[in-house]
Amino acid sequence: MKYLFTLLIFLAFSIGCKPKVLSGEALQNKLIETMDDYLHKTLKPGTQLTVKDVIFYPEADKKIYICQFHVNIHYATRDTTGIMGANISNDFKTVERTQ
Repeated sequence: MKYLFTLLIFLAFSIGCKPKVLSGEALQNKLIETMDDYLHKTLKPGTQLTVKDVIFYPEADKKIYICQFHVNIHYATRDTTGIMGANISNDFKTVERTQ
């Protein structure tokens, strides 16, 4: 009985700790949030930005998302809108700018 209880506890923890797979709008929001955090860490002081939307697809081996973001950047003297490309890892911890 003690071993059965230990096995059940172990199964409960393993199922509960499994990372949730994102899809649809939740995935888009997470990609936008990840890029927004990355850009705020690398921007010059006094620059503000807004990430509007993202177009993405997973790479064939499912290790990264290849993304294009529409971004509004506000400098002290001017504003601009552009497209930024990035590769974001599947765990959302690594961002590599491509464009």
